[in-house]
Amino acid sequence: AGWFFQFPFAAAAATIVSGGVAERCALTGYLAYSVIITAFIYPVVVHWVWDSEGMLSSFNTSGSAILGGCVDFAGSGVV
Repeated sequence: AGWFFQFPFAAAAATIVSGGVAERCALTGYLAYSVIITAFIYPVVVHWVWDSEGMLSSFNTSGSAILGGCVDFAGSGVV
């Protein structure tokens, strides 16, 4: 259930750039970018912020949050 909830956010993160690179790069370049951001970059950043033990989470109780963590309003900061 968690994977299906997170997939639209990962897809949104990949499509934000599509407007900026429209007709400026090859399709293979955009597909490679989409795979890299949705498979590697997005999950790591999401874990840092949205997981209660993440190093950027303001809900981190272990004291290892960087600068006290960040508050992400409606998920817009991560995406």
